[in-house]
Amino acid sequence: MFVWCSQNYYVILGPVNSKQWFIKIWILGVICFTPSFLFARDTLDSVLLNRVFDYQRNYAHHVEGYQSNVYLKYSFFTDKRNFTLFLIPHMYSIAQGDRAYVGESYCRMTFKDLNDYEMKRQVSVGNIAHYGKALPTVLELLTPNLYNVCLFKQHILSPFHRTNSHYYRYRVTIIGNGLAVLAFKPILQNTQLVSGQAYVKFDTGQITMVELEGEYDMIDFKISIQQGESGLQSLLPKHCELDARFDFIGNHVRSYFDAYYDCPTTLPDSLESVDDVNLMASIRPTPLEPHEQEVYDQEYHSTAQADTIPADTIHEHKRNFWKDIMWGVVGDNLFTSINAGNEVASVRLSPLLNPQYISYSHSRGLSYKIKMGARYNFSEHRYLTLNPQFGYNFKYKQFYFTAPLRMTYNPKREGYAEIVVGNGNRINNSSVVETIINERGDTIDLSGQDLDLFTDNHIEIRNNVEAFDWLTIMTSLTYHFRKATNRERMIMLGKPTIYRSFSPVLSLKVTPWREGPVFVLDYERGIKGVWDSNIGYERWEMDGVWKIPLHSLSLLNVRMGGGFYTNKSTSYFVDYANFRDNNVPGGWEDDWTGQFQLLNSSWYNASDYYVRTNLSYETPMFFATWLPWVGRYIESERIYASALLIDHTRPYYELGYGLTNRYFSAGFFASFLNGQFQRTGFKISLELFRKW
Repeated sequence: MFVWCSQNYYVILGPVNSKQWFIKIWILGVICFTPSFLFARDTLDSVLLNRVFDYQRNYAHHVEGYQSNVYLKYSFFTDKRNFTLFLIPHMYSIAQGDRAYVGESYCRMTFKDLNDYEMKRQVSVGNIAHYGKALPTVLELLTPNLYNVCLFKQHILSPFHRTNSHYYRYRVTIIGNGLAVLAFKPILQNTQLVSGQAYVKFDTGQITMVELEGEYDMIDFKISIQQGESGLQSLLPKHCELDARFDFIGNHVRSYFDAYYDCPTTLPDSLESVDDVNLMASIRPTPLEPHEQEVYDQEYHSTAQADTIPADTIHEHKRNFWKDIMWGVVGDNLFTSINAGNEVASVRLSPLLNPQYISYSHSRGLSYKIKMGARYNFSEHRYLTLNPQFGYNFKYKQFYFTAPLRMTYNPKREGYAEIVVGNGNRINNSSVVETIINERGDTIDLSGQDLDLFTDNHIEIRNNVEAFDWLTIMTSLTYHFRKATNRERMIMLGKPTIYRSFSPVLSLKVTPWREGPVFVLDYERGIKGVWDSNIGYERWEMDGVWKIPLHSLSLLNVRMGGGFYTNKSTSYFVDYANFRDNNVPGGWEDDWTGQFQLLNSSWYNASDYYVRTNLSYETPMFFATWLPWVGRYIESERIYASALLIDHTRPYYELGYGLTNRYFSAGFFASFLNGQFQRTGFKISLELFRKW
């Protein structure tokens, strides 16, 4: 009998003989040496990772109301550029000006939470025209939320959150003084993941410094982050250096950002976007680099010289119409959003030429839309807003618009009064043709005459108020003016060409839980005789929506509802509030979930009732992300399943798959009627620079 002892491991080998001796010695080696090299390594990594994952919960508090003075220094260098740079939002200044830009900002940052903060720019200097924004998505990278699911608001999965750990590989190295280096790299190359290393206090899991490297929205970046020392400040950066490179169709722009948080100087609240070089020099926490000072000297030297030249020798600058007006004003607004105004009044306009507002659907064709906005503040709790939207559908050759004018009188309780004017979607109802055929027989040929199409202009007056935390009440008056598109043919057939309806509407929105489903109940009653209205009806609708967040940005979208009409005086118009066609659809985030993509447009208005269910599951890495070459650019994927039951037809189903990336969103769908395959189709929407 032979007994081997090694630390806490004891093995009895038994009698030593020629054959069994080698096998037992080999087993002994595995037992003795594996714990010291593998088990210990796994335990060390797991202990530190668990402390990092739990740090925010154990050692820090919420940041609501926390304020910080932030100094930001930035520079841009254009290596290559061409005319396509003009098409990129917020890049107009760099596209038409110098190749080197330097600027500084001193801001007041106020946090609601780590992902929701406001940045008030108080002092700004530099040589970018009007200190316009360039590469605005880069600014989000300067305030990372290390311990959250996402590092930067709603993108890039953090390696320091427990639910994302299966996307990363980790390695821990002890370096002394209670510190360890936590190295991490993704299990696959994807723009939602990063690689790098973090310096961590081993006893608490507090991250003191991080170096990250990744790619997002056509920007390659490297970030060095120094976190605050303790408590609340340890959740936020103390100093952040960012090196970013933007490449797009032959354009190469390098940028450098240097941000300092918790600066000691607090400026008066009255200061906002002040251009004062001397003031910036007095509060700047770090000196300028020589090349930055050189750009400043070139920018401000001519101004300083002009102050010393006698007034009678100064010649007024002659404005170049094409350069200063057409390119400087009109050109900038063609490709960049307009945001102008002050604390009292402001105006917002989306770029007139913006690819992200173009979408194409196999069933609805090509469409384009523009958004506008204006606001006037009477007081902090009373303001007027106008947010019109305009769109054009090339398949139907129709212009669409809606213009809601809203007076908010109690923002805490969602109290507002609103007037909405629009022309809506065309009403398409096959029952018009069916009625004529029943009256005149099937000998008449009505094909290709668009007798079932009506334009729809409407005006609605609403009042909304949150009566309780769980109940919102909206009352409204709605007036529709519908006119036949083929007016002459309808007159020949002895049918009215204009239909009017007036109706009061009551809508109740119930939210039983703060983060839970939302239920809506609508009741509408059409009254004849008011403003020549000639349609009487009752409409009831119920709708429920629930977005269920899952792990690592995964999301389950659920929408269920139904509706029905009673007391109808005409079968031509069945216009539901929650079940309708949309001829000017939006992008990935707007209306892809909760809609039918292949449903015939006439079906929306062909039934006295409907019952619908729409489900979708969204996740950042599901199937396409594992494909070679292209998978690294896939940001999110969806699986769709929808079902519909309406009058005079069998159950209708749709199944689909969709994906989105920095360039576009695409969806592929198949429809089934009563279990039998019907048709396939696709939908595509440009996402280029949507996050900019």
